[in-house]
Amino acid sequence: MKKYRVGVIGLHMGLPWAKAAASHPLSKLTLVYDKFYDQNETLDKTFFESSGCKIVREEDEIYQAGLDVVIVASPDHFHVEQSIKALGAGSHVICEKPLAPTVAECRKIISAAQETGKMFMTGQVCRYAPGFVLAKKLVEAGRVGDIAFIESEYAHDYAKAPGFNNWRKDPAIRREGFLGGGCHAMDLLRWFAGNPIEVTAYMNRKLLASDNWPTDDTGIAICKFPDNVIGKVFVSIGSKRPYTMRTAIYGTAGTIICDNTGSAIQIFEEALIQQTGNQFSSIPVSVNNHNVAAELNEFLYCLRENRPVPTDVYEGTRTVAFGEAALESARTGRPIPVQDIR
Repeated sequence: MKKYRVGVIGLHMGLPWAKAAASHPLSKLTLVYDKFYDQNETLDKTFFESSGCKIVREEDEIYQAGLDVVIVASPDHFHVEQSIKALGAGSHVICEKPLAPTVAECRKIISAAQETGKMFMTGQVCRYAPGFVLAKKLVEAGRVGDIAFIESEYAHDYAKAPGFNNWRKDPAIRREGFLGGGCHAMDLLRWFAGNPIEVTAYMNRKLLASDNWPTDDTGIAICKFPDNVIGKVFVSIGSKRPYTMRTAIYGTAGTIICDNTGSAIQIFEEALIQQTGNQFSSIPVSVNNHNVAAELNEFLYCLRENRPVPTDVYEGTRTVAFGEAALESARTGRPIPVQDIR
């Protein structure tokens, strides 16, 4: 059985990817690279130094190694350059979310993927969280009827997670938290309801103002979707609460409430009201809110079987287009149509 030689760039977010590549029967963890490997003491160096892979000190060694797959798990602002270099070197690529800070930058990756013909996957990990996977199956099975309204939230206090060297709050980088973290919630809405047509958003900067955060820390976007579905996204990178990605799907025949951190999802089905007593029912699920092992498994089998990946370069760009429209709406005070990415 062919084993694909895998390299990983960025070893904080790349750690679970590296562990998955080291243990998967179709892959061999071959090379890893992190620009700050020697300085960053939070990296799990024990794993990397005992895994049998080579830890390279120059990024170009990744592109010169003839790897089958390169996983780009570095901070957002490195994604474009590193993805394009890996594609140009002849490797298939998995790139962490968000694909890039802007649609214009995403289009550069689209062009490189088209020119090289290599497989490209955007790492939208929430599509692999067991609670969301089950909710998707229940919706597709018609258990709650047609979706009328859907909402998702991304609440994560970045005051406690500014990134190595504070890159998430670096004013020169100006990472937009609504897109950088909120892409999870926006991608979930797209997965359930389709591509949004129009967005109206409001944002403020109050929760992280004392930390001199350079961008808005909290926002809400009201969205129009196909088939007369409406939705809402709430994103806060400064919320004073435990991390959550609570998502609610209101259908014509019932409602689902789910998360990626809970051990059960809730479902109310109008057809079963006599049995449930007008109460939600709970369905147990595994808790795995960063299930990159399932992502890598899907990618490797798509590669082996020569079939498209579900979160390709266009899907990654569509989620960025959603976030970009929300940011523009908040800046201008106007509803903004979402770019159609093809």
